[in-house]
Amino acid sequence: MSRSRRLLEACAEPMERAVAMRFAEEVRTGVVGDQAYADYLAIEASFVETAARLHGLAVWDAPGRLAMERNARAVHALTTEQTAYFGAAQAAWPVQARPDAARRAAILSQFALASAREGGYPAVMTVLFAAESLYLTWCTRAFREGRVPPGPVADWVAMHTAKPFRDGVDALAHEVDALPAGVPDELLTRWFAGMLGAEIAFHDAVYT
Repeated sequence: MSRSRRLLEACAEPMERAVAMRFAEEVRTGVVGDQAYADYLAIEASFVETAARLHGLAVWDAPGRLAMERNARAVHALTTEQTAYFGAAQAAWPVQARPDAARRAAILSQFALASAREGGYPAVMTVLFAAESLYLTWCTRAFREGRVPPGPVADWVAMHTAKPFRDGVDALAHEVDALPAGVPDELLTRWFAGMLGAEIAFHDAVYT
Protein backbone atom coordinates (compact mmCIF):
# COMPACT_ATOMS: atom_id res chain seq x y z
CA MET A 1 0.00 0.00 0.00
CA SER A 2 1.33 3.46 -0.88
CA ARG A 3 2.17 5.92 1.84
CA SER A 4 -0.51 8.36 0.73
CA ARG A 5 -3.12 5.59 0.88
CA ARG A 6 -1.96 4.57 4.36
CA LEU A 7 -2.29 8.19 5.41
CA LEU A 8 -5.83 8.44 4.06
CA GLU A 9 -6.79 5.26 5.88
CA ALA A 10 -5.20 6.41 9.14
CA CYS A 11 -7.16 9.67 8.94
CA ALA A 12 -10.46 8.22 7.71
CA GLU A 13 -12.34 9.34 10.81
CA PRO A 14 -11.24 13.01 10.79
CA MET A 15 -11.79 13.05 7.03
CA GLU A 16 -15.37 11.87 7.41
CA ARG A 17 -15.98 14.51 10.09
CA ALA A 18 -14.61 17.18 7.77
CA VAL A 19 -16.68 15.98 4.81
CA ALA A 20 -19.78 16.19 7.04
CA MET A 21 -19.09 19.74 8.26
CA ARG A 22 -22.01 22.15 8.11
CA PHE A 23 -20.79 24.22 5.17
CA ALA A 24 -20.14 21.20 2.94
CA GLU A 25 -23.53 19.75 3.84
CA GLU A 26 -25.35 23.01 3.09
CA VAL A 27 -23.65 23.26 -0.29
CA ARG A 28 -24.39 19.59 -1.02
CA THR A 29 -28.06 19.93 -0.13
CA GLY A 30 -28.50 23.29 -1.87
CA VAL A 31 -29.39 25.35 1.20
CA VAL A 32 -26.23 27.42 1.80
CA GLY A 33 -27.21 31.00 2.68
CA ASP A 34 -26.17 34.14 0.83
CA GLN A 35 -24.25 35.59 3.77
CA ALA A 36 -22.49 32.34 4.58
CA TYR A 37 -21.30 31.96 1.00
CA ALA A 38 -20.27 35.61 0.79
CA ASP A 39 -18.10 35.12 3.86
CA TYR A 40 -16.79 31.88 2.40
CA LEU A 41 -15.69 33.59 -0.80
CA ALA A 42 -13.66 36.05 1.27
CA ILE A 43 -12.01 33.49 3.53
CA GLU A 44 -11.31 30.96 0.80
CA ALA A 45 -9.76 33.62 -1.43
CA SER A 46 -7.45 34.45 1.46
CA PHE A 47 -6.47 30.83 1.99
CA VAL A 48 -5.85 30.30 -1.72
CA GLU A 49 -3.14 32.95 -1.40
CA THR A 50 -1.62 30.96 1.46
CA ALA A 51 -1.77 27.76 -0.59
CA ALA A 52 -0.04 29.48 -3.51
CA ARG A 53 2.74 30.64 -1.19
CA LEU A 54 3.13 27.11 0.21
CA HIS A 55 3.39 25.62 -3.26
CA GLY A 56 5.89 28.35 -4.11
CA LEU A 57 7.98 27.34 -1.12
CA ALA A 58 7.70 23.75 -2.31
CA VAL A 59 9.03 24.74 -5.74
CA TRP A 60 12.15 26.02 -4.01
CA ASP A 61 12.51 22.96 -1.76
CA ALA A 62 11.42 20.36 -4.33
CA PRO A 63 13.64 17.25 -4.29
CA GLY A 64 13.68 16.97 -8.09
CA ARG A 65 12.50 18.46 -11.35
CA LEU A 66 9.19 16.56 -11.45
CA ALA A 67 8.25 17.76 -7.96
CA MET A 68 9.22 21.29 -8.95
CA GLU A 69 7.00 21.13 -12.04
CA ARG A 70 4.06 19.71 -10.07
CA ASN A 71 4.20 22.51 -7.53
CA ALA A 72 4.69 25.15 -10.20
CA ARG A 73 1.52 23.96 -11.96
CA ALA A 74 -0.35 24.25 -8.67
CA VAL A 75 0.86 27.83 -8.18
CA HIS A 76 -0.32 28.65 -11.69
CA ALA A 77 -3.79 27.17 -11.13
CA LEU A 78 -4.23 28.97 -7.82
CA THR A 79 -3.13 32.35 -9.14
CA THR A 80 -5.06 32.18 -12.43
CA GLU A 81 -8.18 29.99 -12.59
CA GLN A 82 -9.05 30.19 -8.91
CA THR A 83 -8.20 33.88 -8.54
CA ALA A 84 -10.39 34.68 -11.54
CA TYR A 85 -13.22 32.68 -10.01
CA PHE A 86 -13.20 34.72 -6.80
CA GLY A 87 -13.24 38.01 -8.66
CA ALA A 88 -16.21 36.98 -10.78
CA ALA A 89 -18.12 35.28 -7.96
CA GLN A 90 -17.74 38.16 -5.52
CA ALA A 91 -18.86 40.64 -8.17
CA ALA A 92 -21.95 38.55 -8.97
CA TRP A 93 -22.91 37.59 -5.41
CA PRO A 94 -25.93 39.47 -3.95
CA VAL A 95 -24.31 40.36 -0.61
CA GLN A 96 -20.80 41.22 0.54
CA ALA A 97 -18.69 39.40 3.10
CA ARG A 98 -18.65 40.69 6.65
CA PRO A 99 -15.55 42.84 7.29
CA ASP A 100 -14.05 40.48 9.87
CA ALA A 101 -14.63 37.25 7.92
CA ALA A 102 -10.97 36.61 7.11
CA ARG A 103 -9.85 37.29 10.67
CA ARG A 104 -12.36 34.83 12.10
CA ALA A 105 -11.14 32.11 9.74
CA ALA A 106 -7.39 32.64 10.09
CA ILE A 107 -6.88 29.25 11.78
CA LEU A 108 -6.38 27.36 8.51
CA SER A 109 -3.54 29.53 7.24
CA GLN A 110 -2.04 29.63 10.72
CA PHE A 111 -1.98 25.84 11.01
CA ALA A 112 -0.63 25.30 7.48
CA LEU A 113 2.14 27.88 7.89
CA ALA A 114 3.10 26.62 11.35
CA SER A 115 3.35 23.09 9.97
CA ALA A 116 5.52 24.32 7.10
CA ARG A 117 7.86 26.01 9.55
CA GLU A 118 8.03 22.84 11.60
CA GLY A 119 8.47 20.26 8.85
CA GLY A 120 9.44 22.01 5.63
CA TYR A 121 8.67 20.25 2.35
CA PRO A 122 7.17 17.07 3.89
CA ALA A 123 4.78 19.14 5.99
CA VAL A 124 3.76 21.34 3.06
CA MET A 125 2.96 18.33 0.90
CA THR A 126 1.03 16.65 3.71
CA VAL A 127 -1.18 19.59 4.72
CA LEU A 128 -1.95 20.44 1.10
CA PHE A 129 -2.73 16.79 0.36
CA ALA A 130 -5.16 16.86 3.30
CA ALA A 131 -6.87 20.05 2.13
CA GLU A 132 -7.17 19.00 -1.50
CA SER A 133 -8.28 15.44 -0.67
CA LEU A 134 -11.03 16.90 1.48
CA TYR A 135 -12.23 19.16 -1.32
CA LEU A 136 -12.12 16.40 -3.88
CA THR A 137 -14.18 14.15 -1.60
CA TRP A 138 -16.94 16.53 -0.56
CA CYS A 139 -17.26 18.29 -3.90
CA THR A 140 -17.46 14.95 -5.74
CA ARG A 141 -20.31 13.89 -3.46
CA ALA A 142 -22.08 17.21 -3.95
CA PHE A 143 -21.59 17.19 -7.72
CA ARG A 144 -22.94 13.65 -8.10
CA GLU A 145 -26.11 14.41 -6.14
CA GLY A 146 -26.96 17.40 -8.32
CA ARG A 147 -28.56 19.59 -5.67
CA VAL A 148 -25.91 22.32 -5.59
CA PRO A 149 -27.31 25.81 -6.32
CA PRO A 150 -26.53 26.96 -9.88
CA GLY A 151 -24.14 29.82 -10.51
CA PRO A 152 -20.98 30.52 -8.48
CA VAL A 153 -21.60 27.71 -5.98
CA ALA A 154 -22.03 25.07 -8.68
CA ASP A 155 -19.04 26.49 -10.58
CA TRP A 156 -16.84 26.11 -7.50
CA VAL A 157 -17.95 22.54 -6.87
CA ALA A 158 -17.42 21.63 -10.51
CA MET A 159 -13.92 23.10 -10.47
CA HIS A 160 -13.01 20.70 -7.66
CA THR A 161 -14.24 17.65 -9.54
CA ALA A 162 -12.68 18.43 -12.92
CA LYS A 163 -9.65 16.58 -14.27
CA PRO A 164 -7.07 19.35 -13.63
CA PHE A 165 -7.98 19.37 -9.93
CA ARG A 166 -8.01 15.57 -9.70
CA ASP A 167 -4.60 15.53 -11.35
CA GLY A 168 -3.36 18.01 -8.75
CA VAL A 169 -4.53 15.77 -5.91
CA ASP A 170 -2.81 12.80 -7.57
CA ALA A 171 0.38 14.85 -7.85
CA LEU A 172 0.27 15.62 -4.13
CA ALA A 173 -0.28 11.93 -3.39
CA HIS A 174 2.81 11.07 -5.43
CA GLU A 175 4.85 13.63 -3.51
CA VAL A 176 3.68 12.16 -0.20
CA ASP A 177 4.61 8.70 -1.46
CA ALA A 178 8.11 9.94 -2.26
CA LEU A 179 8.80 11.57 1.12
CA PRO A 180 11.91 10.25 2.89
CA ALA A 181 11.37 7.19 5.06
CA GLY A 182 13.01 9.11 7.89
CA VAL A 183 9.90 11.27 8.21
CA PRO A 184 7.71 9.05 10.42
CA ASP A 185 4.15 8.15 9.49
CA GLU A 186 3.01 9.41 12.89
CA LEU A 187 4.20 12.89 12.01
CA LEU A 188 2.43 12.85 8.65
CA THR A 189 -0.75 11.71 10.39
CA ARG A 190 -0.52 14.56 12.89
CA TRP A 191 -0.13 17.13 10.13
CA PHE A 192 -2.87 15.61 7.98
CA ALA A 193 -5.43 15.20 10.76
CA GLY A 194 -4.56 18.61 12.19
CA MET A 195 -5.19 20.23 8.81
CA LEU A 196 -8.60 18.57 8.61
CA GLY A 197 -9.47 19.90 12.05
CA ALA A 198 -8.39 23.37 10.99
CA GLU A 199 -10.53 23.04 7.84
CA ILE A 200 -13.61 22.37 9.97
CA ALA A 201 -12.96 25.40 12.19
CA PHE A 202 -12.22 27.51 9.09
CA HIS A 203 -15.52 26.68 7.40
CA ASP A 204 -17.50 26.95 10.62
CA ALA A 205 -16.29 30.55 10.90
CA VAL A 206 -18.84 31.64 8.28
CA TYR A 207 -21.56 30.92 10.84
CA THR A 208 -20.08 32.78 13.82
